[in-house]
Order: sequence, then C-alpha cells, then structure tokens
Amino acid sequence: MIPLPRLPSRRILAALLMLLAPCLALAAAAPLDRILVVVNDGVILQSELDDAMASAREQISQRGLGAPPEAVLRQQVLERLIQQRVQTQRAQQAGIRIDDRELNEVLTQIAKQNGLSLSGFAETVRKNGMDYLAVREQIRDEVTIQRLRSKEVDSHVVVTDQDVEGFLKSEGGSGNSEYRLSDILIAVPDGANQSQRDQLRKKTEALIKRARAGEDFAQLAIANSNGQQALQGGDLDWRKGSDLPVAFAQAAARLKKGEVSDIIETGSGYHILKLADSRGGEQRKTVTETHARHILIQSNAIRDDEQSRLFARDLYSRLQAGEDFNKLAKEFSDDPGSKNSGGDLGFQPPGVFVPEFQARLDELKPGEISQPFHTQFGWHVAGVIERRERDVTDDQRRARARTAIGNRKAGEEYDVWLRRLRNEAYVEFRLPEDAAAAASAQNS
Repeated sequence: MIPLPRLPSRRILAALLMLLAPCLALAAAAPLDRILVVVNDGVILQSELDDAMASAREQISQRGLGAPPEAVLRQQVLERLIQQRVQTQRAQQAGIRIDDRELNEVLTQIAKQNGLSLSGFAETVRKNGMDYLAVREQIRDEVTIQRLRSKEVDSHVVVTDQDVEGFLKSEGGSGNSEYRLSDILIAVPDGANQSQRDQLRKKTEALIKRARAGEDFAQLAIANSNGQQALQGGDLDWRKGSDLPVAFAQAAARLKKGEVSDIIETGSGYHILKLADSRGGEQRKTVTETHARHILIQSNAIRDDEQSRLFARDLYSRLQAGEDFNKLAKEFSDDPGSKNSGGDLGFQPPGVFVPEFQARLDELKPGEISQPFHTQFGWHVAGVIERRERDVTDDQRRARARTAIGNRKAGEEYDVWLRRLRNEAYVEFRLPEDAAAAASAQNS
C-alpha cells in the first residue's frame, strides 16, 4: 500500500464561525468599573457582563425572538461567563496556550470563510462598533476551550464494536433522517436528593404543559433552559438522527412536526424537545473500486532521481516485452507494503491514494500498465487489474454510527465534566441580587 501523506489537522469549533456574525456583536469596551463575581483566582467585571448582555440581546433579536426579563437574561449570561472562566482557568492549569501565530491562523480561516482577508475582517469588526482586540481574545478563549475539551473529554471516549451494533439496531433505517429540534434542559445538580429531583421534574412537567398550551417554546427556553443553546431559543439546528443523543433521536422519530415531547431524562437532567421539521432518509450508495498494482522506485544513496526515473523506464519496457509484473515487483519495488505481494494494492475506493497516483489509475483500462510517473514517494509503474462496483451503504452506516456514538458520548461526558468543574470552582457573587438569583436557580 502506498503510504499516505500525513496532513496537519485542526479542529475548529463550528461556533467560531458565529463570532463574525451580528449575533455576537460585542459592544465597544466599557470602563472596568467593578467586580461582579470572583471565580477561583479570577474575576468577572461589569464591563464583561455588559458586553455579553449586548451580544445575547443581539442573538435573540436576530432570531426574531422577544427578550426575556432583564433579570432572567442576566442570570443566563452570567452563568455562561462563569462556565467559560472556569474552563479557561482549567486550560491554563493544563498548560494549554493558543499563541498569537496560531490565533492569527484561526482568524484568517474565519475571515476567508466569510470572503475577507484578515485585515478586512479586523476592519469589519471595527466598523460594526466592536473592539477588535476583545474579539480576538474571545476567539482565543473559544479555541482554548475546544483544545481543553479535546484533551480532557473527547480523547477519553471509546466506541466499541458492540456500541456500533447496538446503535444500528436501535436506529433502524432512519439514521440518515435529519431533524430540526429545539431543546429545554432543566439541569439536575450532582448529588441532588430525591426531593430536589422531584421538584425539578415538576418544573419540567409544568413547562411541557405551557408549551403544549401554545406558549412560545423559544421564549420558554430562553427563560428556563440550562442548555448551551438557551439563548438561541433552544434551537439545535438541523442534525442527522445519527448525530443526536439516542434518546433524542428516538423521541424525534416519534414526534410530528410542531409536537412537544414528554420528559426525556439524561445524565444532564430533564429535557423537553420540540420538533420544528424533519427531512431525508436512507439512500443506497455504490462506489467504483479499482484493483491495482505498482512498482515503486525511490532514490537512495547510490541512485539519484534521474537514475531512478531511467530504472523505472527500463522496468516499464521489460513489462511491455512480456515479463511478469509480480516477479519484477517482488525483486525491485521499494514499497514495503506491497513488494512481497507482487505490487498488489488490492481493491481500493477513490480517495485512498494520493491524487497524482489516483489520476494515473483513472486513465488506465483493466489490463493496461502506465508509463513511469512521479509522486512524492518516487517513480511508479502502475497497472489496473480490474474494477468493480460495490454497495458501501452498510459500510458508511457503520462509519457514521461510530462517529455519531463518539460525538454523543463526548457531548454527554462534556456536560458532566463541565458541571463538575463548575461545582468545584470557588464562586463568590459580589452583588446580593446575583447571589440570590444563582441560589434560586439551583433550588428551583
């Protein structure tokens, strides 16, 4: 098998793309007038809350929703600032740093995806009345938190073959269906006793009645949900059934458009779902696989690139004269992965080989042998033995299932991890009304 080049990978939070959107329009920097909350060895300032409140109002407005009471919005926003602060502090303890070079790469990518240069991005931020330096630091925090989550949560998620089998059995043929759901989460604190759980369950049941009676679900989410999408009205956007938590996917499959679910209990607490719409379904897919073979000639201490080219040319001539491909590959090929099998690469779908190699294979008919050509690995003489059409629907379903299970487990673990991190943090509210609101939220 030809070794594939290892390309650098970078996972960027999808939420980062929203940082350019108006819904995250941070207000111009305000004077740092007072400390509102002490979080471990850090603080949250009045100016930070003011900026975040302005951003939250803009998000809500962009979605065409009515703003909740100021006290409710303040409580939601302040809690999210606390969660962000404890995560960035944890990242610092773990030695995670996003330097200016890496930050500029992320900013350049965001700018490019919005049709802007980095300087154009900065200018757009300023024209919209935002503090560009504050936006930079917000994005740095988001990337830092994603890196922390990858290290402390995602990297510990294990998906077994049994998980995949159980997933495929439970989803039936609906894994490729897509749902647009909204979610209200009433979080259950770690260590909550039965009385507290019963009280939170009653609150959830009351919200279900209100939603089914016609109250706006988005407004209920903004005012009551402890979920990450609360300020978006609980909107989870379009997601494949396979990408949803199992309980969500099963509930979504039973709901009709506009219906509100019964209580869905997870490790995070009690959820209420509303199905806005659904679409799609399972489709069969086939690919053309190529059974190929090759001889690889590489430069070495006694043979430079030109000599390697001439040697490959000589082998091509010998093959054209009728010599056995299998024998020549075993004797002369420098590819350790295929040498002993006579250069046989087996059946492979498109995209497995590097582009230059794939392009040459695509030009050949079964039984043909290419003239020598060069890739990053050296000089090749390649041949196509045969091609076949193969139904890869089941393979893709399994791969999709493995990814979906990993995402689900990571999401669930992240919620538990973040709640534990928040509970272990030292949080001191400097204003009595904020302390009272936080206590009320914990006990309601």
